[in-house]
Amino acid sequence: MRVVPSILESVTVHAEGALCTRALVLSPENGHLPEQVRVDGLPLALRTATLRARVVEGPTGLLVRDLRPTFDVRLPAESDLPAELHAAEAAEAALSDVLGRLERVRAELETLQGLAPSFPPQRKGQLPREAPLAAMLALTGFVDAELTALHAQRLELERQYRDATQELELRRRLVQELSSARSVDRARLFRAALLTLSGPIAANAEARLVLEYAVAGARWVPTYDLRLPRTLEEGTLRMRAAVIQRTGEDWKGVRLSVSTASLERRAVVPELKSLRIGRSQPAPVRSGWREPAPGLDELFAGYDAMKVPPPLAMPEPLPPAPMDELDADEDSFGSVVAFEESLKEKSPKARSSSYGGAPGAPPMAPPSVSRPAPPPMPAPKASAPTLGGVRPSAAPSRNISDGGDLSRSFRRDAPGRGGGGMSKKRAAEEESLDDAPMMDLSSDLSDGEGGGGESRRTRALEPADSLFDYDSLTLAPPGAPAERGRLTPRPALITQARLSVTSVSLQVEVVRLESQAFVTAESVNTVPPPTWAVAPRDSARHFDARFDAEAVADVPADGAWHTVPMLTVPLEFRAEYVCVPSVEPRVFRTVRLDNRTPHPLLAGPVDVTLGDEFLMTSPLPTLGPGETQRLGLGVEEAIQVARNTRFEEATGGMFGNNTVLTHHVSVEVTNHLARPATLAISERIGAVPESQKDLKVEEAEVIPPWQKPTPLPGEVAVEGERVWRMSMPAGEKRSMKATWVVKLPGNKMLYGGNRRT
Repeated sequence: MRVVPSILESVTVHAEGALCTRALVLSPENGHLPEQVRVDGLPLALRTATLRARVVEGPTGLLVRDLRPTFDVRLPAESDLPAELHAAEAAEAALSDVLGRLERVRAELETLQGLAPSFPPQRKGQLPREAPLAAMLALTGFVDAELTALHAQRLELERQYRDATQELELRRRLVQELSSARSVDRARLFRAALLTLSGPIAANAEARLVLEYAVAGARWVPTYDLRLPRTLEEGTLRMRAAVIQRTGEDWKGVRLSVSTASLERRAVVPELKSLRIGRSQPAPVRSGWREPAPGLDELFAGYDAMKVPPPLAMPEPLPPAPMDELDADEDSFGSVVAFEESLKEKSPKARSSSYGGAPGAPPMAPPSVSRPAPPPMPAPKASAPTLGGVRPSAAPSRNISDGGDLSRSFRRDAPGRGGGGMSKKRAAEEESLDDAPMMDLSSDLSDGEGGGGESRRTRALEPADSLFDYDSLTLAPPGAPAERGRLTPRPALITQARLSVTSVSLQVEVVRLESQAFVTAESVNTVPPPTWAVAPRDSARHFDARFDAEAVADVPADGAWHTVPMLTVPLEFRAEYVCVPSVEPRVFRTVRLDNRTPHPLLAGPVDVTLGDEFLMTSPLPTLGPGETQRLGLGVEEAIQVARNTRFEEATGGMFGNNTVLTHHVSVEVTNHLARPATLAISERIGAVPESQKDLKVEEAEVIPPWQKPTPLPGEVAVEGERVWRMSMPAGEKRSMKATWVVKLPGNKMLYGGNRRT
């Protein structure tokens, strides 16, 4: 088997999880391609059910016949403990040498610092001696020179002493770690894949294969970068993807793609069942399912014949039983019952050895009985229907070939069974074993006319979904008559046991490490997303989309958010200034985005840069193909709006029984910008509900004319809203006027007062 290196080429990050694609190249050796290869270094959080492999380049007819997941254990290079011990001893010797030299220098410094000229005591009657100035100056110069040199040596030795102390501490820690470390702590567990090829293996051409697998522990959310000039006339919108992953492998230089689709969703084409009028027909066989071949049990006839034990050798004759326990009229079968009852108090080992069998083996015939072995049971001519992958069988007859208890059959037929030979407790135990419930489908298999069961019909059963997971199926052993020769689902406990058995030699806890890897991978779901970020599944609506990055990207597996530029979106920008003077007199900058691309833009935060300055971060709603949205960019201080209102209340009508409420609104707008601006000034008039037909609202005078707005997708329509839209040149001032009249009966008034301006 050849271990082939692979390169991670592309990664598609879904809403949760990622689909990775690795490429490997097979080169021929001695004119032959390897028949089986191994790919190591796969992440431990890999989902084995998603492994796929195919040949993309190579000889015609070369195929991947089999693909099996396995494990790969890697041990780092271990340090030599004796070498580290020698290094620690050398560091300790170096420290001792430096400390000795430092102590000698310090002693010399103390000695030199004590050198000073001394004068002899003056004697009486003698003149004072002349001071030796030359000797004193020479001594002072010598002491200064020596002290300078010794101080320099002391500083250097103190630095060496600190370095030697740190080196010794490091060596001691390394020795301690190496002496207490275990290989299970240093081992790294990975996934691996075994590929078996079929086809023209004897070829001199290279083959390129692709291995795909899904991993958990990856997420992404969309973000945007909007760059606008000061004039707001044009701009550039770039889509970015904030990606976080803890899959266990770093993505370096990969072609990154993001998708809104769910990786866990089943993408199987549904099977539509047709409805026909007429004679009933059997259901078509599911693809991938095949009923067991007829005559399957005949294959095991030789196995059943080999299970018959050889004839037992006749042991020595048994001593005669006491006359009070054995009746003279009892036959040889009664002797067998009495003999076994006399051995009841013995241990199981003694009882089994008396019969000539091994402990734990099926009971065999007693020595006093000589009966030829019955022939094996004949196999049925047609196989019984399969129920969930296991064929039910009738209650087996108790004979030697199927492991029945022959001695118990003899005791059941013995004349003295209910007499003094067998206790009541033993009889109750045998009755409970004889009356155990067993599966009997004779009523389902019979033709319904009689109880003989000679004519049987096969009923079509729908196989379970677990029978199509071929990786988890196993062939039942021949010792199980009901399941032998058939594929059955392998229990999860057996799978874990096999994983543990494959790792006994290395002492790696595979199940624990694999579960820990999945827990670590799923921890990315608890990391909070960036501000204003929306999950792709929440903003993708009813359709899924995929976005490919323009260049290769690097995303480390550190569990942090990383921004990857995806693509430049060609949008149409229209700047518009919006103001609602009845609520807020300030004017707000907005940009209307028209999506003319065939793919949607998902909701997420957008970083707005105005000119060369960062302006703000705003939430961008989902923008489908052909839709228009408004993006707010803050307050524009260069445009001023002033609103004045006037209210009149009077009576009207033929008899003066109506109240007439007249509202006058005037708005003045001044543009102090150095460029023209498109403004939208919103006002709201009274709205009459349908239940109040006696109320009327009439628009009397509006200069210039306004219009009813059409709300954009995602905006809430406001009842009674009117909008003035105009384009104002730079430095211009304009006025708008509007008058509307509310007529209501004299016995009614507006809730909260008639002044509603």
